[in-house]
Amino acid sequence: MTKAGRWILFLAALVTGSACIFPTPAASAASPQVIVVTGDGATGSRDSAASSPTLETPGLTPTWTLGAGPSATATIAQATLTAGQDLSCVTGPHWILYEWVTKIEKGETVILLAKATPEWEEYYYVLKSSGAPASCWAFGGSSTKTGDLSTLPVKEAPPLPEITYVIQNQTGLNVSDVFIRGKDETAWGADLIGAGIIAPGASFSLTLTAGFYDVLINDVYHSPLYAKDDWPIGPESSYRNIILNTELEFYIQNNYAFDLCTFSFRRTGGSWQVMHSAADGPIASGTRFTFKLLPGIYDTQINRCTGPMVLNASGVYFGPATPGYNLP
Repeated sequence: MTKAGRWILFLAALVTGSACIFPTPAASAASPQVIVVTGDGATGSRDSAASSPTLETPGLTPTWTLGAGPSATATIAQATLTAGQDLSCVTGPHWILYEWVTKIEKGETVILLAKATPEWEEYYYVLKSSGAPASCWAFGGSSTKTGDLSTLPVKEAPPLPEITYVIQNQTGLNVSDVFIRGKDETAWGADLIGAGIIAPGASFSLTLTAGFYDVLINDVYHSPLYAKDDWPIGPESSYRNIILNTELEFYIQNNYAFDLCTFSFRRTGGSWQVMHSAADGPIASGTRFTFKLLPGIYDTQINRCTGPMVLNASGVYFGPATPGYNLP
């Protein structure tokens, strides 16, 4: 084929060829572009209706996938207690029945960690952060509490401690009976000192589980020197040591026809106590003289204002069984 023939065939191919794609220079990776020249697909000729190339852009509609964000969680305010008075913070929900841990000062605020079971009303397990940090139990009845107390967990009380209960006899009488029973019991049971006695100046001890008790302590005449019902006995000193040293009131009724002036008493081996002297004025006939003594057995002297003594006696019982005497 001649050189002129080859050019004619090349030009014919340009006219009759189907749609041809001309690559354009590479665009940015973010926005690729393609130019398309279309034909009718039947005649092989260029589409006469197309006046210019068509610019097509791939769809760029974003698809958003939102991960789970932080959820809103309600924050419950911490429950607190502000002491309305100085409080004992102890190892269990009762300030007498359990051992002392620390003191909560009046006005001090502590965090409430738990509440006691219903039988220990108004007791809370708290965290004390000021001073020496401690977790312990405190009574909240006299204090200001904040926060939702209904959300507090319920905490069981720990076992009650064993304590040594001590009776000290500082009267002038022998103690012959010691009875102790639980506050809900109806029978006293056996005498805890058996056939023995607690002599004046002596003491007696026994082991008890801390709790509420009825206590009855009798003198040698089986008259009560000490009686308590539903009484707490616990580790705190004044609630586990009983000191029998309460003075009782007695009287002497002057039924003589004359005045009396001097009343003196002494326990065996002791010194005289003048309870009333002439300087105090006469106790007139028909009137009563009252005085206080520790229970005991006393020597007794009573003098008239003028004249001889009317009473000089030994071994006179002054105790709960006898509130006084009539003379003569």
